[in-house]
Amino acid sequence: MRNYTKLLTCTVVLAAAGWIAGCNGTIDNEPNVVLEVQNLTISPITSSQNGTGGTCTYMVTPATASFKNLPKNQYAGTSPFNDVILDYVNISYVWDDGAITSPIAPDIGGSVPAGGSQSIQFSVISNAALGLTQFPDPVGNGRAGHSASLAMTFHGTTVAGEAVSASAGATLQVSSCTVTFGACCVGGACSVDSEAACTNQGGTYKGDGTSCSTSNICIGP
Repeated sequence: MRNYTKLLTCTVVLAAAGWIAGCNGTIDNEPNVVLEVQNLTISPITSSQNGTGGTCTYMVTPATASFKNLPKNQYAGTSPFNDVILDYVNISYVWDDGAITSPIAPDIGGSVPAGGSQSIQFSVISNAALGLTQFPDPVGNGRAGHSASLAMTFHGTTVAGEAVSASAGATLQVSSCTVTFGACCVGGACSVDSEAACTNQGGTYKGDGTSCSTSNICIGP
């Protein structure tokens, strides 16, 4: 009788273990938490004509995003298994003039605790992309004076291994900066350059819109 009792108990335990494993497998098909973007701040980008060769250069302030980790049930609000580790963000652009900027997917850091919130900083665009001039903008002007609609999807993973994501949109504004050109005199020789390029050569800039075709422009002060 005792041997039979032991065997029956073992069977029940194994059955229970199998049921629990099956239940967990169903739960793991989707995350137990929801990642939500609460606030998103994209500061305007300032630009100035001070690059080598007279191109516009840009001062990019990191964007700020705050997230909330929302549990789906009473068991999903505990740390650390339901904490979200932030991985990367997909960013795409739609410019006001139809210019093309390739999407990016920069890494982001930080974690959002279960049932809590967290803020992070990240860059929304590279200086190289901002410096790309497209017709009909003046040479060296880049994205100065334009705006872009941003579509962003933030990706993360819970400590338990569940993938989560959150999407948001924003507007990126770039201040105006128009590169102008004029006659530049270096050692009596004349060339047409921007003021910054002329100064970098140690030359004398004769003013916006001036031309080397003007007689004796490089003679005198």
